[in-house]
Amino acid sequence: MKSLIYFIVGSFLLLSSSVIAAETERPLILVMGEDSYPYQFIDDNGDAKGLLVDLWREWSLQTKTSVVFVARHWKDSLVQLEEGKADIHLGMGRTVEREAFFDFANSVSTVSTYLYLRKSLKDKAAFSDLLPYRIGVVRGSSHESILNAQVSGLSFRYYKSRAALLSGVINGEVDVFAGMEGYLRDTVISRTVLEEFPLDNRLLIKKTLILPAVTKGNKVLLDKVNQGFSAMSQTIRDKIDKRWLGYNHDVNTLVIATTTGIPPFVDVGGDGEPHGMYIDIWKLWSKKTGINVLFKPASMADTLEDINYRRADIHVGYPESDTMKTSLTRAWQIYQVKSRLFSYKQPLKSLQELKGKRVGAVPTAPYLDKLKASLPDSELKLYANVTQMIEAAKQGHISAFVASSTWTQHYLMKLASWGDFHQFHELAFLTNIYGLTRNEDKGLAQRIEAGFNLITLQELGQIESKWVLDPEDRTIAESQVGLEFTPEQLHYLASLKPLKIGYLRDWRPMEYQGDDKQFMGINSEISQLLLVNKLNLRLEPVVFDEWNELLDALKLGDIDIAGSVAQTPDREKELLFSSSYWPSPWGLVTNLSQISIFNLSQLSGKRLAIVAGYHLIPNLMNNGLGIELVLVPNTRAGIDAVAQGKADAFIEKVVNMGVELKGDDYRGLKMSVLADYAAEQSYFGVNPSLKPLMPILDKAIAQLTKDQKAQIYQHWVGDNQTSKLDYLSWQHAFFGLLAISLFALLFVAWWVRRHNVAEIYSVKQQLATLGQFDPQTGLPNRSLLDDRLEQTLLLHRREMLPFAILFVCFDNIRELNQEFGHKVVERAVLLGAKKLKAMARKSDTLAKFSENEFVMVLNRVKDLDKVCQVADGIVGEFGTAVVISGKDVALSVSIGVAMYPNDGDNALELLKVADKLMSRAVQSGGRCYRSA
Repeated sequence: MKSLIYFIVGSFLLLSSSVIAAETERPLILVMGEDSYPYQFIDDNGDAKGLLVDLWREWSLQTKTSVVFVARHWKDSLVQLEEGKADIHLGMGRTVEREAFFDFANSVSTVSTYLYLRKSLKDKAAFSDLLPYRIGVVRGSSHESILNAQVSGLSFRYYKSRAALLSGVINGEVDVFAGMEGYLRDTVISRTVLEEFPLDNRLLIKKTLILPAVTKGNKVLLDKVNQGFSAMSQTIRDKIDKRWLGYNHDVNTLVIATTTGIPPFVDVGGDGEPHGMYIDIWKLWSKKTGINVLFKPASMADTLEDINYRRADIHVGYPESDTMKTSLTRAWQIYQVKSRLFSYKQPLKSLQELKGKRVGAVPTAPYLDKLKASLPDSELKLYANVTQMIEAAKQGHISAFVASSTWTQHYLMKLASWGDFHQFHELAFLTNIYGLTRNEDKGLAQRIEAGFNLITLQELGQIESKWVLDPEDRTIAESQVGLEFTPEQLHYLASLKPLKIGYLRDWRPMEYQGDDKQFMGINSEISQLLLVNKLNLRLEPVVFDEWNELLDALKLGDIDIAGSVAQTPDREKELLFSSSYWPSPWGLVTNLSQISIFNLSQLSGKRLAIVAGYHLIPNLMNNGLGIELVLVPNTRAGIDAVAQGKADAFIEKVVNMGVELKGDDYRGLKMSVLADYAAEQSYFGVNPSLKPLMPILDKAIAQLTKDQKAQIYQHWVGDNQTSKLDYLSWQHAFFGLLAISLFALLFVAWWVRRHNVAEIYSVKQQLATLGQFDPQTGLPNRSLLDDRLEQTLLLHRREMLPFAILFVCFDNIRELNQEFGHKVVERAVLLGAKKLKAMARKSDTLAKFSENEFVMVLNRVKDLDKVCQVADGIVGEFGTAVVISGKDVALSVSIGVAMYPNDGDNALELLKVADKLMSRAVQSGGRCYRSA
């Protein structure tokens, strides 16, 4: 009996311990927000990810506790914890309302939250300024509570999730929204939002502590949470921060190792600060991401050491390649540098001229192997930098050298030797420039990539054009530069599925199917340029054998778009049309023995072949000339009809007939331009379902340049048709008509405005004078100075010549006012301005900058020493006093000197350098201060 009792008690204890163990081993349920990237979110595979998720996974390892992550919309995640369906919330901000339901653990991270303002609200500097506006917030977030605690009367519009909030922002539902720092996973959405809500137009709500939360009164679990996180090392925390944010969370500043001595890409300017294209690119990145950057200048070798020894986080830009490996991570390709071959005095006609001769290069050039392969019979000599190679070429030690075109041009301008050197354009090398990071900083590399994805090609192109003087050396192609669109338009573009574009199988050179079944021809290249490169759309080409089939498919919506569709009133009822993008004059093919035909009247009573479906058919049938139409399926069939005597003439686009007639099969035929239809244009025909696309497409078409069209024409047509044109080439016809139209417009404008011209001119002159000249001295004011400086920059960039800016200050005005009074000093300044004007050349500009400051622009000056002689002469001129109202008044002058391009490559930087140097001159009593 006793043994039976022992057995029952033992079994009960064993069962109880099993139940307790099972209860102990139950994983903790951690509830989280599902779209608070990069802190807590669900990825595309449905997995829990983010900074807080990784912290909790580390906590799980530290405490040997199993955890399960459950994701909900933010408001629902709070309800889940409140109702006891979860044990812990990953992390939230503490508010008075939440303290009623939850107990909070110690902080595990921090996040800054902001009010993001539409750029039209740039003048709003305080929360109280936003009372008239509704603020978009995620329902249940802490933003509303924090804002209400600071300002009463704010109104809110609520969204169930961050994604829904951003969708509302893009759709223009709110002008202000609350959000945390960080970056978005979707690049298109990020760029769209930042376009209207720039980071420099946001107001800090609060730097919020992120705290895990448990249900009210659960002290045991709260202690366990705190103990687990307190055991976690700071090294692990920092590593997780860097993984998701890219930088140390508490610092929010990245140090960029900055190579010097490679202007205009990067160098230290006259003001002692780093300047150059790479600097501007990283400053733009900083603006887009909201992350501060600090530039640390050093030599090339030292900058790499700064990265490796953790004295810097990012390399500003390094020519990393297969032959130049640093073993660092290529976080992002920030630019491509173009290098060319330079010769001294005599231009090279071919590479054969360098056979058996020396050619210079720098040892760090990643293209050395390619250069040797291009010049196998030349001796390669290495130099430390481009200045050494320039000097070696002048001394005859080398016959030519290869270096970055932009870098070389900068030094040739500086040495006033631009006219002595010649570029050989047939040989060029592209060098990729990368921002580098340490291999273990993968989170930083991801953050760098995310930031650069927010920068448009147009923005990069603007920076490049500022620093790279020669357009031929620019590597951000004009055809790749993006366009400015509204957030709604960007959102629409991102939502579009691949567009089906219809084309004809054999309508060369406008469009045809290549041997590899690819869409080819002029329309193919223009579609790629406009729709793919500029609008970032995807295309699905659909081939058709006949024009009628293509047109019907476009009307029915089986395809979305087609090129070279003529715009007619009938077609406008069923289709939409873009702006014109290509001149499409019509021509005629006839026999050589026939008199050339240039207009429709000459076709009276004749048989005219035309492709079925062309929009000209109704016009030709109803013109009363008795023309007999012969319908053919395509261009070649029409030409064959004339060659075989089935038609007297064939009408078709000039460019298409020109290509078909180039062979020997049609030596008995000739072509002429039909004057009645010489001004025809090509348009994109678009299905009406894509109506929002039309203004976007027209913006892209407006960026097509004459040079781009000429290149496309040369690519697909070349000189094929010029030998057979009996009248005018299509280009001459087009531009001739353009000239006639322009003349007509000018004549009409002159006729309309010929009355009261003198009166209008007089008023305009008065307005211009008031707006651009200082009324006291008669000198150009700051507005006109800006214009003059821009013109000066354009001129000197084109001619590759330096110029100088003198910032002149009468620096003793305050003392003179105290001694003589304002009226005397005002007279002295006027006399001083007159004296400065007398010392300026006619080709120079003297402008009044402020009450006692003047700017003198000296054009076409060769070196800094001569500029300083001018400055010293000005100082000397003011060495003696002038008599005003019986009093001896002496103006003291200080001058700062800045040189283009050494001290800057744009007006603002040059003025800043000159102003800063002028201030140093005042402080040092040196009267004239120049950069080193």
